[in-house]
Amino acid sequence: MSNTISTVFTVILLAGALVAGAAQQAFWVIIVIAVMATVANAVSPAARADRAKQGKGLMQALPGLVLNQLIWVNLVFLIGYGAAWAMGGPLIAAPVWLTVGLSAAGLAGTLAASLRG
Repeated sequence: MSNTISTVFTVILLAGALVAGAAQQAFWVIIVIAVMATVANAVSPAARADRAKQGKGLMQALPGLVLNQLIWVNLVFLIGYGAAWAMGGPLIAAPVWLTVGLSAAGLAGTLAASLRG
């Protein structure tokens, strides 16, 4: 059950990156969302179990974890950005606080799920 909840909150977190791309926001938004995604993955019970299976502690897995989250967040951002670019401009007029807030809600949910599970 905890794995499913973590997945739902990860999708919410990445939705912030998709909305940021569709709104054609600045690149720094990707970095902020990637940091949130890295923290969410670091505290996720499912990710913690996977690291334990591999025999890695958080510090050993952190470089790969950061790179992985940068790639995923950038990919999702580019999907939204590409759709907006193909349509000739931003698809939605979302302010930066909304996209970062959406991702922060996903992070908060992951943190809550990790404390519970």
